[in-house]
This record gives sequence, structure tokens and C-alpha cells, in this order.
Amino acid sequence: MKIRLALLLCLSLHLVPSQAQEAIRVGVELQPYQPYSEVENGEYRGYARELLDAFAAEQGYRFVYTPLPVRRLLGDFLGGRVDLKFPDHPQWNADQKAGHPVRYSQPAAPYVDGVLVKPQYLGQGKARIRLLGTQNGFTPWPYLEDIRAQRIKLIQANQIESLLLMAASDRVDAVYLNPRVVTHQLRQMRLAPDALVFDPQLAHVEDHYYLSSIHHPELIEAFDRFLERRAELVAAIRLRHGL
Repeated sequence: MKIRLALLLCLSLHLVPSQAQEAIRVGVELQPYQPYSEVENGEYRGYARELLDAFAAEQGYRFVYTPLPVRRLLGDFLGGRVDLKFPDHPQWNADQKAGHPVRYSQPAAPYVDGVLVKPQYLGQGKARIRLLGTQNGFTPWPYLEDIRAQRIKLIQANQIESLLLMAASDRVDAVYLNPRVVTHQLRQMRLAPDALVFDPQLAHVEDHYYLSSIHHPELIEAFDRFLERRAELVAAIRLRHGL
């Protein structure tokens, strides 16, 4: 009887997926960026957390989230100190990623990055923008030519809250950020929801965030299958977070 129990125990251990045996380190951004993500009391939260948790639960993975400043996150990712990175994009830090076989997932979260101005400046075009604020780590792609030609001066800050206050007090002419994130932040700051508004007539970027890995392409393949197979669940998570 004891031999039979030992054999059953051994077999059951072999049936446990190997990925459940060790933690998978997921590198994420420390900066608050709701509704996509934030870190509160050391806990990673938001749309990204719910999406990745749903994937991990279905596949039997054990994810450990490691929130890091944007630049350190890139270094830890390229150095192999985290297994997965979210968010990521093929265009981001392409020169630093050169030589690393980065594998990107299918689109995991839609986003828009663009220019937000005070309501009275809406529709007045690019010509009035001399000082453009954005967050450290952000690249205002549609305005790089103007910045390099010194037609626009780029002002960067670590905190979105600081940028919004600068725009509200006319210390910058506009900010280049994600409108959904700005809306959330204005609410948190108890400012009017239309204190800054997205100007769709100005150049902006509509794209997606991706999950990436260097050393574990099999995880990206599994995530892609999850996105396709559980499309309804993914859509419900997006709706829940206003995406």
C-alpha cells in the first residue's frame, strides 16, 4: 500500500506543469499609468495585471511582478534579470535592443498618444506650440523633426501630475501623453475633466502595447494563443478598465 501511494505521489508530481514550479519574473513599469497599471503599496494593479494574471492562471504559470523605473526596466530586461517585459513595443529603444532576439506578442493593449491642450487652445494647430511637455521615457514621435530643428522645445518630467499642472498654468503650451491616462490623473487631482483636452487635429499615434521576452519565446507563443482563444475575456477586461 505504501509503495502504491508513493508511486501515485510521484506520478502526480510529474503531472504538474514545469512552469508552475518556478516563478516567472515579469518586469513592469513603476510609474503610475492608470488605467493600464500602477503600483500601490508595492502591489502591481490595473488592466495589465488583470490581463497577465488571467493568462497565468489559465496556463498554470506563477508570475512575480517586478516594478522598476523605465530605464532600469530596460536594462534588467536586456540583462536577463526579468523574463518578460510589459509594456513594450518594437520601436522603443531599438538601438539598445539591437543584437538581442526580442520576441513580441500580438497586440495586448490599445493606446493613443497625442497632444492635450487647454480647451481655449483646441484646434489652433501646431504653430502655437513652442514648449511641449512629456514624461521621462516618452518619445513624441510625430514631433521629433520639430524638436530636432528647435522649432519646439521638449520639457520632460518624471510625474504626469507635474506636467498637467505645468500645462494648466501655461508653463508649457501642451503636453504629449495618453489621453486616457490624463483623464484618470485629472480625476485623481480633482481637477475639471476638461481642464486639458485631446486635440485630434494634431499629429498623434494610435498603436498597441506588447508583451515581450528575449529568452522565453514559448511564453510569447502561449500568450498569443491565449489572446486569440480568449478574445471575449480579453475584451471584457479592457471594457472593465475603460480601454
